[in-house]
Amino acid sequence: MKSQIPNPKTQIPKGLTTKITKITFIVFFVVHVVVAWPVRAQQLLDRVVARVGTSAITHTDVDAAVAFGVVEQKDADGRDPVKQLIDRRLILAEVARFPPPEPSEAEVTALVATMRTVAGGGTAAVMKRTGVDDKRLAEIARDTLRIRSYLQQRFGSGGPRAEQQRTRWLTDLRDRGDVTEISPRP
Repeated sequence: MKSQIPNPKTQIPKGLTTKITKITFIVFFVVHVVVAWPVRAQQLLDRVVARVGTSAITHTDVDAAVAFGVVEQKDADGRDPVKQLIDRRLILAEVARFPPPEPSEAEVTALVATMRTVAGGGTAAVMKRTGVDDKRLAEIARDTLRIRSYLQQRFGSGGPRAEQQRTRWLTDLRDRGDVTEISPRP
C-alpha cells in the first residue's frame, strides 16, 4: 500500500476554515452558557458549621439538636450548641471504641417521647424543617442513651472528683480530636 501525499487542491479552502472556526466558537460559547447558567441559580440548602474528623455538623443538625433538647442554647459552662455537638461527636467516637451495652427499645421509645415533648406542639414542623424522621429521632435517642451509659460506666455516678475526671477527659478529647469550626460568613 502506497502512502498518499495530500493534494493541495483537495484541502479545505481558507474561507471555509474561518467559518468552521467561528461556528465552533459559537457552539462552544452557547454550550458553556447553557451548562454554566444553572450553577449561578443554585440555592444554599444547608451550611456546615463544624467538622469532627470526616463528619460534618450542619446548621440543620444544630437546629434539630436544640429543638429536641439534645443540646442547650447555652450549657452550664456557657458553651454554644455547636461546641456541645462537637463534644457529642467526639464522645460518640469513644463510645464506638468501647461500646457500653445497647439500650433497650423501651428506653429508646421513652427518650423519643421526651424529645418530642421538648419540641412541643411544633414537633411535626421541626421534623419537616430539619429533615429528622422517626427513624433518625430514634437513632439520636439511642446515641444519647449510649453516651449516658458510657459516661456512667467510665466515671461513676458523680461527685466532684468524677466531674473533674470527666472534664479533664473531655478536654483531652477536644485537644486530640480532628475538629474544625467554621465561622459564619459576615
